Amino acid sequence: MMLRLLGSVFLIILLGEHEASAVIPGHREDVINTLRWLMGKHYYPTTASRLSDDLSASVCVSHSALTLASTQQWSYDMWDASGKIPDGAAAGATEARGHPETCEGVGANFPGTLESHLFPHRHFLSARNISLQDLHPGALQKRDTSMKGKYCLVSVRGGNAKGLGAGGSSQLLASLAGKYANTYATCIPSTCTSKILQESLQTVQEDGSWISVICDGEVKEDEVTTSEWSFLTVTVVLLGLAVAAGVIETQYPCTRTQNGCDCSAGRKLLHCFSFSQNSQKLFSFSTTPASFQTLDGLRVVCMIWVIATHRYMFFLISSANPNDILKHMTNWRYSWVFNAYPSVDTFLFVSAFLVSVILKQRLKQFTFAGFYLQRYLRLIPAMVYMIWGCSTVLRYLGSGVVWSRTHYDMFSRPCTQTAHHNILFVNNLNDSNDMCMGHLWSLAVEWQLYLVTPLILLPLYWYPTHRFRWAPLLAFFAISVLTPAAVTVIGDLPPTASFWDYEASQRYYNTNYITSWCRAAPYCIGLAAGYLYHWMDENHITLSTMSVRVGKVLSTLIGVAVMVGPSFLMGHGKYWAALYSSLSRPAWGLMMSFIVINACKGKPGFWVWLSSRSWVTPLCRVSYCMFLVSLPLQTMAAARTQKQHYDHLSGLYLVIGDLVLSYFAAVALHLLVESPLSRAVGLMLSGKLSRKSKTPSDPTRKNATLAEQRAPLASRQQLVLEALSAESGCTMRNRNI
Repeated sequence: MMLRLLGSVFLIILLGEHEASAVIPGHREDVINTLRWLMGKHYYPTTASRLSDDLSASVCVSHSALTLASTQQWSYDMWDASGKIPDGAAAGATEARGHPETCEGVGANFPGTLESHLFPHRHFLSARNISLQDLHPGALQKRDTSMKGKYCLVSVRGGNAKGLGAGGSSQLLASLAGKYANTYATCIPSTCTSKILQESLQTVQEDGSWISVICDGEVKEDEVTTSEWSFLTVTVVLLGLAVAAGVIETQYPCTRTQNGCDCSAGRKLLHCFSFSQNSQKLFSFSTTPASFQTLDGLRVVCMIWVIATHRYMFFLISSANPNDILKHMTNWRYSWVFNAYPSVDTFLFVSAFLVSVILKQRLKQFTFAGFYLQRYLRLIPAMVYMIWGCSTVLRYLGSGVVWSRTHYDMFSRPCTQTAHHNILFVNNLNDSNDMCMGHLWSLAVEWQLYLVTPLILLPLYWYPTHRFRWAPLLAFFAISVLTPAAVTVIGDLPPTASFWDYEASQRYYNTNYITSWCRAAPYCIGLAAGYLYHWMDENHITLSTMSVRVGKVLSTLIGVAVMVGPSFLMGHGKYWAALYSSLSRPAWGLMMSFIVINACKGKPGFWVWLSSRSWVTPLCRVSYCMFLVSLPLQTMAAARTQKQHYDHLSGLYLVIGDLVLSYFAAVALHLLVESPLSRAVGLMLSGKLSRKSKTPSDPTRKNATLAEQRAPLASRQQLVLEALSAESGCTMRNRNI
C-alpha cells in the first residue's frame, strides 16, 4: 500500500514537471526570443549616450539585455505585459496599453556580479550591437542586483504631425491617446528611467519620429496644493451651511406670513442652503402647463442623447475592436448615434424660445444690466465649481499612467492656463489644444448668442408696427445660414465630423462646429418661434388639423434628412457638404419650432403626454449639472488601462451606467452648489433680502382670503409666467447645454 502511494506521488511529480515544460506547438523558445529581439529595441533601453561613463544607464541597459536574452519565466512575463498593436490600426486601434498588473508583479534577482550573468550571452548581445566593453566597469562589477517591472507608455508621432487636438470631442480622444499617432506600453526594468528609455528609442528611430515616454512611479504625486486645499475648504463650508440651515430650520423655524418668511437677512440667506428645501424644490412636480413641459422633455431626451454619443465616441479609443465602430459610423442606420450634433441645435432652440417668451412677459421691467447679470450668475457658480474640482482633486479619483496623462492633458494643464476664458465665455475662441474642459464650448456659443438677443427682440416688441422691425432678425439669420456654407467651401470641409477623418474633423471643429456665427440659425428660429407664440396667443389662433398633419409629415422628412444626410453626401464634393452644412441647422430648428408650437397651439399628442410625466421635471432641473459632470465621469471610465470590447450590449450597459452615475453626481452638485447659490443670488437681486415681512392682522388676512377665493382663473399666459419664475421648474432656468 505504501509503495503504491509513493508511486502515485512520483507519477504526479513527473506529470507536473512535464506540464511545466510543455509549450504550445509553434511557440518554441527560440521563436519567442527571435520575436523579442526583432522588436526589443522598440521596447527596452538597448543604448544610451555616454554609456561607458554613466553607471545608472549601464545598469539599466544590462538589466534590459538580460531581460531580452533570458529564457526564464520573469522575462517572458515582462514581454507579455508589454502592449502590442492589435488588429484594426487603420480604424484607430493605435494604442496598446498592455497589462500593468503583470508588469508590477515581475521580479528578478541576480546574485554575484552583473558581468557573470551577461558573459554567457556575450556573443548573442554582440550580434545585436550590445558590447560589454561599452558598459561602465562599475556596472559590470555591481553585485547582487535586483529589479522589478516598471510600466511605461511610449507615444510616437511622425515628424510632420500637425497640431495636437481638435477641440470638443476630438480633444477627448486626443487626450486619451496621448495626442500621438501610436501609443504602446512596455515593461522595462525598474533600474531604468523614462529619460533613458526615451533616449534609446529616439536613437533607433529612422524616420525622424518624435518619442514621448511616461512611466508609472515617476509621475510624482505632489502634495495637496493650495488650490486643492481651497476647493476642499469651499466644499466643507457649503456642506456646513447646508447642515446648519437644516438644524436651524428644524429647531428654530421662521414665522411664515402671507408676504414671505419673517426673519433676518442672514436667516434668509442661510435658508437658501437648506438641503430639505432644495430637495423639495428639485423633486417637486412642475406647475408648468403640459404644453410647455414639451421643452422639459426635449431637454431630457437631448441630454440622454449627448451622453450616449460621448460614450460611443470614447469607444473609438478605448475599445479593443474599433473596426466594428468604423463600420457603424459609415452606416446610415446608426446615424442617430454618430450624428448627434443636432442635439446641440435643440438646446440652442429651446434656450432662444424661452428667452423670447420671457422677455415679452417682462418687457416693462427689462434692463440690460438685469438681463445679462441674472443669466451670468445662474451659469457661473456650478461651472466654476466643476472646473475647479476637475483641475485639482479629480486626479485623486483615478489611478495609473493612462489616467495621469489624460487628466493632465484634458483638465490640469488647459484649465490652469485658460480657465478664465471659460469664466468670460470665450473659450470656444481658444486654440483647441488649450480649451479647458472642451465640451463647455457650447456654453460659450450660447452666451455669445445671448449677448445679441436684445438687439434682435427689442425692435420686434417695442415697435410692433414698424416695417423694418424684422430686419435685425433676418440679417442675423442670413449670416448664420451663409457663413457655414462659405466656411465649408473655403476649407473643403466634410458635412459633419461623424466620419472620423482626423485632419478633416480638426478643421471642421475649429472653423464650423464650435463657432457661434455658424451655430446661430436654430437660435434665430427659436427667437422667431417665441414671437410667433405670443402673436398666436394674442390673436387666439390655433393650428388646424390639416396644418398639424402637414407639419408632422414635413417634420419627419426633415428629421430623417438631417440625421442620415451625411451618410449619402460624403465624398460628393464640398458643394454638397456646404449645402448640408448651411441648411441642416435651420431645417432642424424649423422642425423643433413646429413641435413646440403644435404642443402649445395645435393638437398635442403622445410627445406632450410623455413630457408631462412627473419624472421629467426633476430630470430636467439637473440637466445643466448632468452636462457638467457627465464627461469627466466618462473620461475616468475610458482612461482605465484595460480596453473594452465594443458591442451593442456592452454599449447599452455603459450608457445606462453613465446616465445613473451622472444623475446622482448632478443631484449632489445641484443641491450643494447650483440651487443654493441661485436662490441666494435671486434673493439679493430681488430686493427681498432687506425687506421685512409684516404679519397681517386678522381683517387683512380675511380680506386676502376672500380675494383669493373670488379671483378668476389666470390665463394661460399668466400661468406660463408663474411657471417660469425663479422658484419654479426647469424651463425658467433657460440654460443651454
